[in-house]
Amino acid sequence: MEDYILEREKITLEDVKPKDRIDGYPITTKKWTRKLLELIPGIVSWTFILSPLIVSLLGIPEVLVFYIAFLTVYWIFRGIRFVIGLAIGVRRMERDMAIDWIGKVKAEFPKEYEDLSIVYLPAISKEGRDTMESSLIEIAKSDFGSSKISVVFAIEGMFSETQIPIFKQLKAKYGNKFKEMLCYIHPADIPGEIIGVKGANINWATREYVKYLTKKGDDIGRYLIAPVDSDWRPHKKLFSAIAYKYFSSENRDHKYYVSAIHTYNNNLWKVPPLVRMHSMTTPMAILHNWVVARRTQETFSAYVVNLRTVHETEYWAPDIQNDDTAFYWNALIRYNGDFTGEEVYIPTYNDAVENENRIKTHTSLYKQQHRWGWGIIVFPITLAALFENKKIPIHKKLDIIWILIENRLLYLTVVYMLTLALPILNILSPKYVFSSASYNLPKLLSYIMTSLMFINLPVIYLRRKIAPIPKGWSIWRHIWDYCETFLISINMLSFGFLPYIQAHTELMIGKNARKVLYITDKVAIKKRN
Repeated sequence: MEDYILEREKITLEDVKPKDRIDGYPITTKKWTRKLLELIPGIVSWTFILSPLIVSLLGIPEVLVFYIAFLTVYWIFRGIRFVIGLAIGVRRMERDMAIDWIGKVKAEFPKEYEDLSIVYLPAISKEGRDTMESSLIEIAKSDFGSSKISVVFAIEGMFSETQIPIFKQLKAKYGNKFKEMLCYIHPADIPGEIIGVKGANINWATREYVKYLTKKGDDIGRYLIAPVDSDWRPHKKLFSAIAYKYFSSENRDHKYYVSAIHTYNNNLWKVPPLVRMHSMTTPMAILHNWVVARRTQETFSAYVVNLRTVHETEYWAPDIQNDDTAFYWNALIRYNGDFTGEEVYIPTYNDAVENENRIKTHTSLYKQQHRWGWGIIVFPITLAALFENKKIPIHKKLDIIWILIENRLLYLTVVYMLTLALPILNILSPKYVFSSASYNLPKLLSYIMTSLMFINLPVIYLRRKIAPIPKGWSIWRHIWDYCETFLISINMLSFGFLPYIQAHTELMIGKNARKVLYITDKVAIKKRN
């Protein structure tokens, strides 16, 4: 077989998208239904943002006061639960890291282990050789056995001129370490596909790889596939831990498998403080959620799933602005509510956003978060598919709808409401200004938020377990690290808020036709911390 597969001619969107979907929606979804559902996220978000003005005009500021009082109490509960969840997660990480997973796999599931292979599928765009080679080195260290790992590069066609030579170099150097090394070139000009999201790329490569296996007479159900970013590097025990979880699970092909310790440790201590804090907050939130809210967890960034499952659920939709979380919601609906995640507490390592200088780094992070904000597209798409599905029981549908609302709408504006809503209300509402609440509630909020600062102490200790600090720090660098923790609120009001509101607004006003999103640069800043 050739080292790589060149683009085919005259490929259309119909050749590569799910046959029963258009723009992710069931083909039976009416246009007015689609538009109505796309309005909801933006309307909800802007209702909260404009709530100080709305209640002032209606003369009912007490409604907002009661809501913020509730949020305050709820945020205390969330803060305490966050620390407990982190602590349990770190304990589980230390437990899982000490287990001989491959020994357990070979002892308890010897035949299954011999039959199973892993497909490492990195999405390749503008990355340099160093990024891809560093990941290959770590993949080759896997105690699952690199000879049981197929490396399949999914190369974006617009970058094939530079990436094909790199692939050939890497194959010449590392090809003998793996079961096989292949590469598929995703055509760069298929009309209707989204540019800047890896879904179209991995969709093409996986479909082609399935054809390749089928032609050989191989059973695709014997393969677990890991569609990941090119900078993703697993701990050597990850695949064996996932294999054990897979073999031990009931209904195992209706599940995806993932690390609960998704870190950005590759370059964490080299990026600017605000980017670093963002890159620390995300892994802590993911770990906490796997401990205390497993049933609401979606696929995110990197996960492992049976290749037959990918085939049965029609791969990834190349014409929507999201791939990672959309895979979960698509599979959940297609399996009639029977699709869940199973986590292991073995870490993975990724790159934090980094560019040539600090301005470009922060700009890249905003653009990346805007692309992530377009993950809101799964909200209307999933609701539409849910309404069309007659096999999911009503109680299960209600549960799915609540998870969507909770994950996608409720938490986005919380920090905004707690920090800015009352000051804005104080300007807009005379009725509020002359009430006792205008004096007492901000004072109470100040006391509570100050007391919550003490939660930072265990949080710092626990995050250092997840992201160990460099050796040789001075006492001042430790103090500065503590001070950086206060950037969490700034992050939640900037990169964790504004680009998501932008995406919600674009969807609401009809920019769902947006077909080009930002591909995160994988380059290093010139001056490091």
